[in-house]
Amino acid sequence: MPKKLFLLITCFGALLSSIYAQESKETGFSGDWILKLSVPPADVVGLLTLQHTGPEWVGHVEGGPVVVDVKGDRIEIIIDSRDIAGFIFERRLLGELAGNTMSGTLNIVDQPDSDESGSAWIAHRASESEEIVGESRLADLSGTWVPAAGMDFRKYSMDLTPEARIWHQDYLLHLDQPNVRCVSPGIVAMIAWSAYPSEWLIDEGRITIIYEVGSEVRRVYLDGREPPEYYPHSPMGFSTGRWEGGTFVIETILLSRNVRDFLGEPVSENAKFVERYQLNEDGTTLTAVMTLHDPENYLRSPIRRRQWSRDTDAILFPYECDPDSFFRQLYDEGKMQEYIDRADRRL
Repeated sequence: MPKKLFLLITCFGALLSSIYAQESKETGFSGDWILKLSVPPADVVGLLTLQHTGPEWVGHVEGGPVVVDVKGDRIEIIIDSRDIAGFIFERRLLGELAGNTMSGTLNIVDQPDSDESGSAWIAHRASESEEIVGESRLADLSGTWVPAAGMDFRKYSMDLTPEARIWHQDYLLHLDQPNVRCVSPGIVAMIAWSAYPSEWLIDEGRITIIYEVGSEVRRVYLDGREPPEYYPHSPMGFSTGRWEGGTFVIETILLSRNVRDFLGEPVSENAKFVERYQLNEDGTTLTAVMTLHDPENYLRSPIRRRQWSRDTDAILFPYECDPDSFFRQLYDEGKMQEYIDRADRRL
């Protein structure tokens, strides 16, 4: 074989090997990951999904789209989030893949003084084995639970359907949001906010949950019953509960049309809301992973995570809301007609 031809074949083979190695490394990022940010005051956890579609990478965190860039064993992820006051910011994750683990550092875009900047992050393959295996602990759910820090990404944008995106673009918080006029925002939004305590009362065949926000009362049936034919759609819906090992699962249907959060993303009457609760060993901390299944409005199901602490001294206060103050302000500002004209915007 001529020397030049041999060298050409050798170089071409090395190039193919390099390309194959690069692609093999990049393919290793595909799949579902449990992503954890080590940020104060408590870790933030979420589901990261990565897909390689042709030359592009598609990523989602908690069901919402993120920007992903993969080169070899290196990865960059930009996640739009919001703080507790509702202001939007971006988390920029830089890291690398090693086996079944990704890890790296976190920085906040345009907010260099953030407490999160410079923090570490890690992700490992998601698996069903992460469910707590154990017996039902129904009695341990009783009592008053107050919000605890951590867990939720507060992912800002979700993967809306085209129809939902069009509807959402014209949403005005100060006119359309249900709770600003003392109307229930529904269980999906109430659980997502989680800024108020709740009390769980255990009875035979049923759990009654009283929420301080809105003074709402919810009944979760444990006997496997189906809703009667005449049962109406409502903000609380119809809820049933069951145990799957050490996880208490609540499924809610028959929700009235509402919003997922104060951002105004819609919830349809055909949606199903699934909450998966787990207790720590000493029964002092309750965590939940909550998924909204609503294909009419979301291409991927939004996920929220929350955590509560048991507080035997906590008291639920009456929730006072005066709708007259809302309408008086509209009248004084000359916006009453605008409010009336937007009647179709109020779910």
